[in-house]
Amino acid sequence: MNVNETIIPEHVNYLMNLLKSYEMFFRKNMENIDINIGEIPILLEIYANEGLNQIDLVRRFHVTEANISKTTKNLLIKGFITKTIDAENNTKKILLLTEDGKEVCQILLDIFDQWKNATLGDIPADEMKSFSKTLKRLSDNSVDILS
Repeated sequence: MNVNETIIPEHVNYLMNLLKSYEMFFRKNMENIDINIGEIPILLEIYANEGLNQIDLVRRFHVTEANISKTTKNLLIKGFITKTIDAENNTKKILLLTEDGKEVCQILLDIFDQWKNATLGDIPADEMKSFSKTLKRLSDNSVDILS
């Protein structure tokens, strides 16, 4: 075993490089969009599952309520989402996209597709499916150790 692998496993370096590439690609291609890199997954999750509330986002992203509250407040100020009181539970705020939010999501998804296509290159779909399953297991395990 390489001595460096005992300090930081090689696959962790690969994941870090992948995330850094993702972040840099987005920053480069979204210069005209008023959104920061941390707001992107929250906005896209609302896009994919409109009607979520803030607690749903806390559970999905394994972050604090304060973090989600601050992020959704910023998205609200920027005009990308609205918050409405849940008719069945006055303590819940339902998150919905505005038209501007939907437009930004479409741009972000286009940027993601560009990055994905460049990154995947000639990797076969079956390898990506297997990698995705493994990555999900790693992700689940990493969340479990925090519990």
